[in-house]
Amino acid sequence: MRSLIASASLLLLLAAAPLAGAVPLPEWTGSAGHSFAVTGDRTGGGWSLSLGALWPLDVQGVSFGLGLFADDAGNLVGRLRDPNDGTDLGAVGLGHRASYGAAWRLDARTAPRRGWEPFGSATWGYYRVEDDRLGATLNRVGSTGFSLAAGLRRPMGSGALGASLRYHRLANDVLVGRYMSAGVDWAWHGAR
Repeated sequence: MRSLIASASLLLLLAAAPLAGAVPLPEWTGSAGHSFAVTGDRTGGGWSLSLGALWPLDVQGVSFGLGLFADDAGNLVGRLRDPNDGTDLGAVGLGHRASYGAAWRLDARTAPRRGWEPFGSATWGYYRVEDDRLGATLNRVGSTGFSLAAGLRRPMGSGALGASLRYHRLANDVLVGRYMSAGVDWAWHGAR
């Protein structure tokens, strides 16, 4: 958790630097969607959220920065039974799994074609995977990992809106080895 707080603080610091004229304004990106194809004993997936601040490089259409993410990896559900006669009392949550973290992010986009802007993205960073039940942490593991994404955005004024598909791979696959996420993707370039 301290790593995530430190990364978020760094992101805010870098975002505030343009006010002092030190660096150009970042491109803000984000995605909200669903995770799926999760390996492990919780395969259902769930919400997937990400936020990034990227600065343009000297190569046309390429930007680099920091991203934050949180992905739900699913729930483990069991049956509650009466200890006296074994009567089924219904479903009960046995545990929940989620991953979150911070990563370096590199995005590349091409010139819009027929109104759509194709883009690709790669990240490398820290993933924290936690199991919990009713808010109490049962198990946790940290891992480095990467993700690769492709998507399409439609430019709209100083921003863009579209969709993306992302593949995540963790080096330490004790709890979760890999999963995918898909979502509505947006970018805001600000004044250039």
